[in-house]
Amino acid sequence: MAEYEGETRNIPVAGVEVSKTLTSGMEAFGEQALDVKSFGVEVSGKQVPLGQAFGASASGKHLLSMGKEGKLPIALLLLSFLMALAILFYVLLSTTDVLYSDYIRLVNSYLGKPFQLGDLLQKDILTRIPLTYFFREINRHSFGYTLIFDRVLGVLGLFLASKPLLLFMRKKQLPFSQQLLFLLLFYSLNKWEMLLNGSGYIHFLAFSVFYDYFYALDQAFSKKSSLLVLSIYPPFILLVAGPYCLAVFLSCFAMFFFLALGKKLWDIKGTILLLISNGLCLFLYLLSNHYAVYEYAGAESISLREVLQNHLLFVVKFIFYGFSSMLVSGENLEKLLRDGVIQGKGIVLIGSFVLFFYMFMTLLYLWRFFASSGNGGGKAFAGKGKEGLSSEQGQEEAKNQVGKSSMAAEKSVETFYFGLLPGLLLLHGLASHALVFLTRYMFLKESYAFQSRYALQYQSALLGAFLILFLWKNENRASLGKKARTAHGRLTFCLLISGIFLLGTLWTDSSEWRKSMYRREHYERMWIYSHDLSAYSDEELEDVFEYHHGGERIRKAFAIWEQVKKEWREGR
Repeated sequence: MAEYEGETRNIPVAGVEVSKTLTSGMEAFGEQALDVKSFGVEVSGKQVPLGQAFGASASGKHLLSMGKEGKLPIALLLLSFLMALAILFYVLLSTTDVLYSDYIRLVNSYLGKPFQLGDLLQKDILTRIPLTYFFREINRHSFGYTLIFDRVLGVLGLFLASKPLLLFMRKKQLPFSQQLLFLLLFYSLNKWEMLLNGSGYIHFLAFSVFYDYFYALDQAFSKKSSLLVLSIYPPFILLVAGPYCLAVFLSCFAMFFFLALGKKLWDIKGTILLLISNGLCLFLYLLSNHYAVYEYAGAESISLREVLQNHLLFVVKFIFYGFSSMLVSGENLEKLLRDGVIQGKGIVLIGSFVLFFYMFMTLLYLWRFFASSGNGGGKAFAGKGKEGLSSEQGQEEAKNQVGKSSMAAEKSVETFYFGLLPGLLLLHGLASHALVFLTRYMFLKESYAFQSRYALQYQSALLGAFLILFLWKNENRASLGKKARTAHGRLTFCLLISGIFLLGTLWTDSSEWRKSMYRREHYERMWIYSHDLSAYSDEELEDVFEYHHGGERIRKAFAIWEQVKKEWREGR
């Protein structure tokens, strides 16, 4: 694996000679052997990437690995960019530039008066996501405040979020088939509501920061580098994430707990500073949230304790409904319910399958994590030279070292191969499921759990689970003496899970593309209504513009919007 090159480069030549001896011995039996110098798999001295296709062998450099190690995977980034363009085309095809839903509130709250620095000094500023003020002013003065600007930013944020994930997969040398499937899952249209509702653009940008943070932690772990510089991430996350920061900070606390439990902490000072940074930012957000006032339409006045005591069936349904939406989109689940194809029990069964997949990958990850050496696999073969040893003594010591460390090295490779990123993604996704329940239980509607607006949060767990699945499937090629039955079992399980989720994603994408024309008709209806708001009753306006806080607020928002556009046209 490429990650080990930097830490095993100083192994004496004797160690390489021993490796060749072992390799040649295994060749007699038609097997593959570990090379001490690179931890890779070699046959007749030829390097073979650890990550292979779903059962197909490959040799030489990976098809889409370009340039030197550590550089961007240009071809895969291009593929990701093309998928993002397809998403953008879907967004523009499905919408028009008209205020509705959350934009009614945003325009009334922020565009009715010029921006002042004092706006950033409100007690609940962190719940309002400070960075949105910057983008809102750009949109206002450069484009007359158009929803298209926000929607483009949302797609851009989704593309940027793919970059650290692609870098991770490239470093792990995952084959093209696995990376392609991963991108298809990543760009699933189960997030259509967040994509079409332009006000959610900041959340896509926030997730690009989250994943970059997780990737930075993963690289610091694999290279045993300092964590001090990573302490700047939590404050920046606080500015861009809003309530979404809670899952990130909680995930980091949990990961460092496991690192301490497994005796894998490598930078104590950096760890303490990073945990203080996470904890302080978490406290500041909770303090800001204490002063926030939220508008909930249709919420019940009920406590969490009452829900857990008197509505346990609702709690169970809500949890499993949320997990089911990662296999079948909420829109398709609602259609199945309306058509009588399935009932609530069927959705719970789908959710149980997804949760089982998550739990299996979580247990597998923890098993590999705690079974590895305490240093995380970074220095299993970092030999310490002894002064005064002759060349023959050095060779003999190297042979003994290889013999004693072969099994430990194999375990070390496995854990290092998995890395921190998949675990952080799993933790983040599972924490997001919990937080969605804690912020939506008061509506007492289990169908809220599979709404498209939460798919972006839920998706982290799915991405983490699939990374673990792919790494687990590929790791047997880096080990000696693996039975063919074990390899075939992993392949079968990987193909089965991948096929099921691929079918669910393709079903979601195809149904959303078919609905794009109908979604546009809905937006065009809002556009027609917006030209004569006084002609319609408050109830009609609330229904059409999906904003149930009074028709007068809707009329006020459109009046402010028209004034902003007029000022922009005059200032050009």
